[in-house]
Amino acid sequence: MDTDDLRKFLKVAELGSIASAARTEGIDASTLSRQLAALETQLGTRLFQRSTRKMSLTEAGETFRSLLGPIMEDLDAARAAATAGVEQPSGLLRLTASHAFGEAVLAPLLAEFCENNPLIDIDLALTDDVIDLVSGQIDVGFRNGPRPTGDLVISKLLSTERRLVALPSYLRKSGLPQHPRDLEHHVCLTTSNAPQQQTWYFSKAAENIEVGVRAKVRTASTISLHRCVRDGLGLSLLVDWLVDEDIRRGSLVRVLADWSIAVGEGETAVWVVYPSRAFLPLKTRKFIDFVRERVSGGSIAGKSTGGVA
Repeated sequence: MDTDDLRKFLKVAELGSIASAARTEGIDASTLSRQLAALETQLGTRLFQRSTRKMSLTEAGETFRSLLGPIMEDLDAARAAATAGVEQPSGLLRLTASHAFGEAVLAPLLAEFCENNPLIDIDLALTDDVIDLVSGQIDVGFRNGPRPTGDLVISKLLSTERRLVALPSYLRKSGLPQHPRDLEHHVCLTTSNAPQQQTWYFSKAAENIEVGVRAKVRTASTISLHRCVRDGLGLSLLVDWLVDEDIRRGSLVRVLADWSIAVGEGETAVWVVYPSRAFLPLKTRKFIDFVRERVSGGSIAGKSTGGVA
């Protein structure tokens, strides 16, 4: 049963005239009369009593109108709620990211985003586990490392590099490594969630070196590694967006800066992932575009998670 025909029935019932309703709807009266007749045929009952001078609702027609009116109002309200964010972004936006990226990059951007989009509320779930976006009802995820897999829309937000860093006081005490092999005599702090977390790969020109490091501390938490480095415990490989501000301020020193360093093969980056490209809500598109603009503009805030040790 076509909702447009139902609306026209209500309009005729309201005005008591096919001609008046047809003018209001901008259609021919004979067309509207045929549509009403077809509706009566579908229902198997007469809705209007017609005469040469007037038309009125039958008992069945009056009952149908009394029940249909609230249903159509609810339908209009449901449609309005579903499309409310099409012109002005609104509603709850559910995000997920690693603890490090969420605290270092996303959280410092939220105040500006919320000020510019007052009808959007944020639910930011920080976890170093991979959340299923669909079952978790997540709108946007930010994932670090190799390109994610799965039935998702995936795009690169930010290419990342790793920096070998240490506290200046640690280097004064233990010496500044001049070659990757020197790391065999240093305290190294590694991640426990990479495929080859205790092998670091160094390359420069035609020289490629694999260094097996003995980890004094291993943890899946990038924030904890950052904390340990800033406490002077040892050296660690940390992502650029987390430590570049520390290096710029001089609170951390970049070690073996003329070498490219990795913990595995393949490209590493920060990736934006979301479940579907179809009917992407405006609130979601707004946030993705906002973060892209801030990242590409080089204005990533809060790269250091806490004070300097």
